[in-house]
Amino acid sequence: MPEPNRSGSFFLRKDEKMRTLLQIFRGTKEVLCEYDYYIHTQKRILHLTNSEIKIPHLMGMQYLGKPNQFTGDFGAYAIKKQRITMESVEKLVRKYYKTEEKQRRMLEMIHRKLDNLGELGEMFSSYSKLYLYEKGKNKESEFQSDYLLVHETGKKILHLGLVRSERGKGIYHCNSFMTTYQNDRDRDSFFRDLPYRYEITRIVRENKETKHKEVIYQSKEAEQSELAGIEKML
Repeated sequence: MPEPNRSGSFFLRKDEKMRTLLQIFRGTKEVLCEYDYYIHTQKRILHLTNSEIKIPHLMGMQYLGKPNQFTGDFGAYAIKKQRITMESVEKLVRKYYKTEEKQRRMLEMIHRKLDNLGELGEMFSSYSKLYLYEKGKNKESEFQSDYLLVHETGKKILHLGLVRSERGKGIYHCNSFMTTYQNDRDRDSFFRDLPYRYEITRIVRENKETKHKEVIYQSKEAEQSELAGIEKML
């Protein structure tokens, strides 16, 4: 994971090209809001749909300013109008968190979110694990979700929380995102004690505008079952 520069800054590093908050917002919106996703398991299908007002929370903006000042509609507006930038993120953290250790931990947490939201596309299109989370039993957790989608890629472990929508049965939104690293002591703390895990057989992506659907992930077992069915028909 990138380290802060000599001044202790995570967001003002001069030695690498960093995406702006607006670029991260737009990239996340393209993946999560232009498409719906249907996550198939043997027992259920989760319909995942999102709007842009969910994105600031995934970016960690809930940790800035007054409680929830930069989440929801206003958070999305502030990012799109560049009322809040990488530089102001760091200033707000240093203003609202008094000790250096707390500031460091909050900046690292936000940094881990912002750096890895670009991996969501891979998360949906390759092997991931789906856990029943039961948010009421994990009140102290970062995730207040009904399901937790976990994806390992290289040295990173991505965690995406899914929460039930009020729009109808089987519909979910993304409400949490976190990244841990393989060398973290508590890298698997979000899911290691969860007793129920579902194998994902396929993930279908649907373009919201055109309604075109395509399978972007299919397990080996599902592929073999499909081939066996085709052979029986021949």
